[in-house]
Parts: sequence; C-alpha cells; structure tokens
Amino acid sequence: MTQALHTPPRTAEAPPGTDLAALAARHGLSVSGARPTLPQYVRQLWARRHFITAFSTAKLTAQYSQAKLGQVWQVLTPLLNAAVYYLIFGKLMGTSRGVPDFVPFLVTGVFVWTFTQSSIMAGTRAISGNLGLVRALHFPRAALPISFCLQQLQQLLFSMAALVVILLCFGVPVAASWLLALPALVLQFTFNAGVSLVVARMGARTPDIAQLMPFLLRTWMYASGVMF
Repeated sequence: MTQALHTPPRTAEAPPGTDLAALAARHGLSVSGARPTLPQYVRQLWARRHFITAFSTAKLTAQYSQAKLGQVWQVLTPLLNAAVYYLIFGKLMGTSRGVPDFVPFLVTGVFVWTFTQSSIMAGTRAISGNLGLVRALHFPRAALPISFCLQQLQQLLFSMAALVVILLCFGVPVAASWLLALPALVLQFTFNAGVSLVVARMGARTPDIAQLMPFLLRTWMYASGVMF
C-alpha cells in the first residue's frame, strides 16, 4: 500500500516518429522565454498602452508629491533652469550679443533640451531601477523606457504653457509657424524614446553607465546650439 502511494504518476509519451514541433503548435505551446519577432513585440507593447500611460502619469504625479508647492514645480523647475543659464551665458559670458530675442531663444532651447536629457537619464535607469517590477510582472521591457519618455513629455507640456507666456511677454508675435512645434515635439519624442531604449539595455547590463551619462549629456548641452 505504501509503495503504491509513493509511485509517481505515469506521463503520456509521444509515439516514436511524432513531429514534436507540429504537436506543440497544434496545442498552442511555445518555447518558454523565446524572443518574439519585432511585429509580435510591437503588438505586445500596443496591448499594454494603457499600462504605459497610467505608469507615466502616476510617476509624474508622485514626482513632487512631497514638496509643499506640489505640481507648481512642474513649471518652476524649467523656469529656474532657464534663469540660471541666462545669468551665466547671457549676462556673465555675453553670448546674448547679436542674438535677437535671446531670452525666448534660450528658454525654448533649455526646455526642449531638458526634455531630452531627462528622458535619456530616466531611460538609463529604467530597467536597473525597477527590478522589482520587472521580476514581479511579465510585460515587454521596452514599456518602461517608453513610459519614462512619456512622463517627460507630459512635463514638457507644462513648460510649453509657460513658454507661450514668456514669448508673449517679450513681444514675440503669434504666428502660424507656432503650429510646427507639434510635429517637432513628436519627432523629438521619437528620438528620445529610441535613445532611451538603447541606453536602457546598456544600463541593465552595465549599471555604471548611469554614473557616466550626466557628464556626457552636460558636454553635449554645452557644445550644442542651445547655449551658443
């Protein structure tokens, strides 16, 4: 009786000569952990679009939840950054000479650059900084860097509202060309998301990339047309 209770159950075995691949396909089985094709991966990302948007919105809301001014910092942070750069480059270094509408030019460049810089930095830590979520749930890992870029895009929209006020205060007339900002932001978001996907993979394999990235981005900014 004891021996019968401990006898392992017999498993069904495929008869000799059976095409195991066809048998697995007929029953809807797939290789565990197999890498999907690009179209399959894109479909998986699209199926989780609601998770991506909800995650980015939640991160944005929680970003300044502990501050007394709360979401006001969404606008104050880029404005203070622009003020610092104007003091250093516009007044102390004199780069504003010969540049018409230097303040609107500088503020526009700082806002868009901050969008790119923050997206890349967040993408670098997207996987390594969320290992608990990665291990707990099964979802396309590309959803994380994309959601962080979407979070920074929402942050940029607050900055764009402040930018409109700044342009009007400095006498820049409203023109139809302002509508070109919409496709420009779409292209910039696409670029940022692509770079974030690359650095997210690098940061997951080599966490030290996150320590090096601020120096690379700062050099890139100072050498770009944002400041000169």
